[in-house]
Amino acid sequence: MLAAHAMIASQYDERFRHCPDPIYVSNGGNGFSDKAPKAVDSRQLREFSIKGNKIMAYSKKDAITRLKHLKKL
Repeated sequence: MLAAHAMIASQYDERFRHCPDPIYVSNGGNGFSDKAPKAVDSRQLREFSIKGNKIMAYSKKDAITRLKHLKKL
């Protein structure tokens, strides 16, 4: 009796469906998102002075790269 009610409910209500339609499921139905997790950078910027140019960077190597990008080095 209970199985019959579950079958009837699955025909009319989306919450009781065993395998929902892909139209209504936004993430493919597997429960996992397709989006990449957001990266959190816990490093802090420090101030570096290279050849008289002050720049905020994570490391000295990063500071040199940033100065080259700005064409100040």
